[in-house]
Amino acid sequence: VSRGRAALMLGACIAALAIGGPAHAQATDDPALASPRAAVNAAFDAMSHKQWARVAALSDSAFLSQWREQQLVYADADKIEKDNKKKHRKQYGLPKCVQKYFESQESNYSDTFLKGFAGAKSIAQLETLTPEQLFASWLAGGDAVKTNARTTTRTILGEVPESEYVTHVLSRMTPTPPGTSDDGVERITVRRYNGEWHVVPNDDIRLAGRSYSWQSSE
Repeated sequence: VSRGRAALMLGACIAALAIGGPAHAQATDDPALASPRAAVNAAFDAMSHKQWARVAALSDSAFLSQWREQQLVYADADKIEKDNKKKHRKQYGLPKCVQKYFESQESNYSDTFLKGFAGAKSIAQLETLTPEQLFASWLAGGDAVKTNARTTTRTILGEVPESEYVTHVLSRMTPTPPGTSDDGVERITVRRYNGEWHVVPNDDIRLAGRSYSWQSSE
């Protein structure tokens, strides 16, 4: 499964979430979930303070479940590629010293995937995490790849209700992120069930741990 195709699959899942009705239960007494604006503001605040578990708790549970399944698809693809390489080497009877080299490279390949998740030691360990825990681990894993700080202000512009269960919140990033051709306006879908609102993470949220624009000025 290629990363490009998997990304398209994830995008389709997110679109389905945005137009659907109420999801399964995910009820708490968190005041930040009382309205779409409150949920988005709470997510912004949590990200600016690198409170990744809090970000995950504010996120839509259906999205998190589908996102977890997609990450496991990536992990399976890595394992399949490694297994195929082993079969290929055996067919051509490579010397053991050469096989050892390739095995070390395969280990590095898996390590690269795991580095995307904070504290991850193995694929098996990732499989034991709940969707919420896995998403928090992914967000936290991005801190290690940053080399400089850049602070961006996010201001909510308004809300666009789509139904009694779905509202889209618009916000503007200032300054506009480098390399973008738009005016910094982002849309975040928020879904309600059991009387509470949860954000459906967009690219800005999913990449929060890896984006310089979310780096705190402190």
